Amino acid sequence: MDKLNTSNLSRQRRKIILTLMAVAGSCMLFSAVYLLAFSSDSIWLFLLALRRTIILTPNAVIVTIIVSIIGVICIYKASYYRRVLRKTNLELSRLQGRLVELDLSVYLDNCTGLANRFKFLEILDTRMAEGKGKTALCILDLDDLKNINDTLGHNVGDQVIAIIAQRIKLSLEYSLQPSRYKTDVFRIGGDEFAILIMGISDENDIAPILNQLLKNIRRKIELSGERISVGVSIGVSISPEHGTCSDSLLKKADMAMYKVKDSGKHGVAFFKPEYMRELEYRVNLEQELNQAIINGEFEIYYQPVIDISTEKELGFEALIRWNHPVRGLVPPDDFIPVAEQTGLIVPMGQWIIKQVCSDLSILQVTNPDYFVAINIAPQQLADYGFVQNVRAILACYSLTPAQVHFEITETTLMNAGTDNLRVLRELNNLGIKLWIDDFGTGYSSFSYLHKFHFYGIKLDRSFIEGIVDSERSQNIVKGICAMGEALQLELLGEGIEHPEQAEFLLKQGCSKVQGYWYAKPMSLPTLNMWLASRNENAQVETIERPSA
Repeated sequence: MDKLNTSNLSRQRRKIILTLMAVAGSCMLFSAVYLLAFSSDSIWLFLLALRRTIILTPNAVIVTIIVSIIGVICIYKASYYRRVLRKTNLELSRLQGRLVELDLSVYLDNCTGLANRFKFLEILDTRMAEGKGKTALCILDLDDLKNINDTLGHNVGDQVIAIIAQRIKLSLEYSLQPSRYKTDVFRIGGDEFAILIMGISDENDIAPILNQLLKNIRRKIELSGERISVGVSIGVSISPEHGTCSDSLLKKADMAMYKVKDSGKHGVAFFKPEYMRELEYRVNLEQELNQAIINGEFEIYYQPVIDISTEKELGFEALIRWNHPVRGLVPPDDFIPVAEQTGLIVPMGQWIIKQVCSDLSILQVTNPDYFVAINIAPQQLADYGFVQNVRAILACYSLTPAQVHFEITETTLMNAGTDNLRVLRELNNLGIKLWIDDFGTGYSSFSYLHKFHFYGIKLDRSFIEGIVDSERSQNIVKGICAMGEALQLELLGEGIEHPEQAEFLLKQGCSKVQGYWYAKPMSLPTLNMWLASRNENAQVETIERPSA
């Protein structure tokens, strides 16, 4: 449009200049004629002859000449304006093309070619406003795409997303009864897709379609010499029974999708009313957790780690408990997942480390060789100031790093990004002893055993429970113990509830255990009494033991 205005302005300028030139020429001609008239009689004779010709010429001829001149001028002007109009239309066509391109870029995802989140929300609002029939909203979230980006690069990750998008489209096109339903597919986030399925009668109509979609997405993808398998968690809400507005339908589909995530990923879940009650409970719990941190309602319990051969306590595992003013003692399984999801685990974890180091400085008055093991959440490893805080707390209580052990679960290792691994290396360099907790329940620990200098591995209680009666459990435990011994790793069995379990572990070279058979988790005052009682019993045994 700016170019068009500039060209019109230049034409107006040229027209003014030409007019001025014509006026100047007329003046010059008049002056020349006037001067010649005074210098020669022939000019006067010419003018008199011209006057006589005009007088003698019929009026019709004069009118014809004038009309012809006006017609020529009009034809010229019409041709001129036609050229201007053609150029204007051309500019408008170009502008319209640009507008179409801009419209596509606003509503189209470049990576997959699908409509994006803006278009999705627009269409969803339209469907809800129309209120015709039942519409299913499916939210799809790819599982663990971050691992692909971290290991193979974001370019490969983008290619995987594009392939998954194509599989979603093809799977819906060639589903069991494709002609019955109208479907729209969108990419609404980095690893999130949405599907709208119109014309269904109930969830049973689309369950087979979504199950087939799970199988198609799960198929191996070959990229960069790697065979990649990607899972997807699908949450479904249906209008109008689950809501008649976009926000309500989206919220409930997300709830169902996260239910799949919590249940092990790669599956389909349809929204149920109890999901809303669970969410309300979690929201209330989050608010209460915030208040609990402020009010100091948490307490550390300690479970002793025992040497089987000597039955001496070597150290303790720190376990957090919540003394709720109304509910009483809340177990960690009820509030730790909420704390991790909301990020409250970071300030809570810092308090735990500080409180444990304070208690350990007191316990070491009795035995300076005691250590305390603390469970570390992945969110804490993502905190840039974590290592510095640990170093400051150790210095505050005059503790050496070797007296504090950190336990990292296999799940944490599996989901560890570059920054998390950097923090683990810094902890290693600081001298903190790292344990792999719940060893054997994941699938990534073996790859990390050669990357970091772990101090030891804790055998998961699920293997310990069956070692008395199950030969399969016995073989698994034997294999883990043999591997730990070969790698010079300390072994610790958790969940010991029978003496036979401890005896079996001792035969396999695992001499450190903890469990209810020896002692339950205790508060610090109870632990001090327990230690005092054991010391008294040991002294009595020494006195009563007959001399040689």
